Amino acid sequence: MNNNVLPSKRRNSSIELLRIISMVMIMFYHFAIHGHFDFATASVSVSRLWLNFISMGGKIGVDLFVLISGYYLISDTKSLNFKKILKLWGQVFFYSVVIYVLTCAFGISQFSFTDLIKCIFPITFSQWWFASTYFVLYFLHPFINKFLCSISKKAYQSLLLLLIVFWSVIPTLTATKFESNSLLWFMLLYAISGYIKLYGLNPKIKNNQYVIIFAVVSILTYLSGIAITVAGVKFKSVASHFTYFYNQEKINVLIICVSLFMIFINLKMNYHKWINIIASASFGVYLIHDDNFLRTFIWKDLFNVSSFEGSAVVIPYSIAVIITLYAVCTAIDLIRQKVVEKPYLIIVDKLSQPVCNKVKKVTDCIKKIVFLDKTN
Repeated sequence: MNNNVLPSKRRNSSIELLRIISMVMIMFYHFAIHGHFDFATASVSVSRLWLNFISMGGKIGVDLFVLISGYYLISDTKSLNFKKILKLWGQVFFYSVVIYVLTCAFGISQFSFTDLIKCIFPITFSQWWFASTYFVLYFLHPFINKFLCSISKKAYQSLLLLLIVFWSVIPTLTATKFESNSLLWFMLLYAISGYIKLYGLNPKIKNNQYVIIFAVVSILTYLSGIAITVAGVKFKSVASHFTYFYNQEKINVLIICVSLFMIFINLKMNYHKWINIIASASFGVYLIHDDNFLRTFIWKDLFNVSSFEGSAVVIPYSIAVIITLYAVCTAIDLIRQKVVEKPYLIIVDKLSQPVCNKVKKVTDCIKKIVFLDKTN
């Protein structure tokens, strides 16, 4: 989800537009799942059909963010860029601490020393699961790139097919993770978009065909949720499982994501400054609106979204809420970029090289001790 790891200058605006759309889908998903709606009680109504629909986009949005990252980063086979790592960490740290302090100051949260420590070390304590998982992925990406770029095209294809069977097809059919987790799933998505960047997919498949694939699989996925909801009217134990085929590792979700990703890659969109600027704040939008200490306040206290349960008004209301929330969070992050990030990066520029040199000396020393490595 992080858009700040690579510079936004002259990025492909069609992909950046997809990043914005992905975040909107994630926010609609959070509207549904964090809005305190009663999904355990099945009902077939306009509002429930809408909530089912917006629930479908959350994990699609997450997968798309990782696909975008892999597409941008696969060509980077250099050693780790500590400036970019510190930039990512600085953004997560800033929102973690500032939001916690503000929520405590305004009585939204109660102060505790344990929570403060978690906020000071947000990556370590997974204050945002995506941020922590992505942070590890970014650390690993140079090594992943060297491996993926060193194997043959056929070996790459075989690896992808094998992992898709293990970590997508089998979990879809058996409702198990099959020895997978968020990091391994992110690595698979990274490898898929890396392959697309290096080799492309079948050139015989045209963009209009990707549109058809996307539309058909999306409709079937949505109908699966409706079918489970309808079944839940009679069998209450299944009512809350309507999102089974909406989860990020399901093969249908993977097909939706890859087809949509290809649609936007193939778009011949000119560079649009404001699309790229808005997209540059998307990670900040995520960090603000899905903060642990702010989440309940936003959906329950501020917007009271569950009060529209059972009413068709939830449709226009949810749209208005997401537009407002996205605009406010984007404005906040763009201000942060100018006021906080710029001076922070000046300091990072001055300190990054000396710090990197010291880190290299320490790691070289450890290598010599652990591996008896005399080549450093």
